[in-house]
Amino acid sequence: MPRTLERINQSIWELQQRLQDAPDNFDLRKNLLKFFHESRMFIERNAGVPEKDRSFLMLQENEASCCVLIHGAGGSPDEMRVIAGDLFSRGYSVYSIHLSLDPKSVDSGLREFFTNRFSGRKPRISDGKNGNTGSSWSVCLSESRVALETVLSYTRSAYLVGLSLGGTIALNLMNKYPVKGTVLIAPALFPVKSKRYLTMRLFQKVFPTIAKEVFPVKSTVMELIDRTRSDFKPIEGPVLVIQAVDDKVVSSRGLNFLKRHSRNPRSKFIWLRDGGHQLVQGEKAREVSDICCDFIRDL
Repeated sequence: MPRTLERINQSIWELQQRLQDAPDNFDLRKNLLKFFHESRMFIERNAGVPEKDRSFLMLQENEASCCVLIHGAGGSPDEMRVIAGDLFSRGYSVYSIHLSLDPKSVDSGLREFFTNRFSGRKPRISDGKNGNTGSSWSVCLSESRVALETVLSYTRSAYLVGLSLGGTIALNLMNKYPVKGTVLIAPALFPVKSKRYLTMRLFQKVFPTIAKEVFPVKSTVMELIDRTRSDFKPIEGPVLVIQAVDDKVVSSRGLNFLKRHSRNPRSKFIWLRDGGHQLVQGEKAREVSDICCDFIRDL
């Protein structure tokens, strides 16, 4: 098994070397993206990621712009299928990456934590299944960065589309790489202050070690949100931000915050009357997809 991945990575390295001498060779660039995706598939298959939740690549036969799709903390690339399909039908290549973050399998919650403590059982921890490799925002950010860099080797015309946590990751990448535009759908910047959120925040402040044990994924998501807001710089490139008024997960402060920091006249900020937080699925999916596709087309 390790030799298979080693051979794939060797092919990727060889293609990268050949591209240095022939950067305009489309076949080389296309094969580089294909081999990179194959390496992701190999890793995800061996990690036990269900087939529908793995990264997916929709590659046009001819040279085309490419969109990198980044899902939310509680989902997988599968939730981005509607937008991916619409973008592909409009002539774009699409790469949707699986983040190594699975909150359903690792956030135990307070009840299980204290039950384990008083019973003497060890706390539940990630076993590496479903592609989870330790619930680290730095891992998710690094995975997305490498995927974007590979796409930029395939084409200099690349776009970012991020949902919730994926939007937060996209914010960390958009000013550092020459993307043509960025779409942020319900980006996670200011969580709604629910009882559960305030409890977790209190634990983070008073018992930071316990908080990471009880809420490893939520804690690391909040760490990325805090890091993003504290080091926020003006948004120079065109950005589309979409959020629903009835979103129960992220606050309206996020959209208004991004609007204040945007410097590009082509940026757009859209409020939807309803749709909740999961705007890429359900009744609003097609409407949101059309808004995203039209924004990218007009850049």
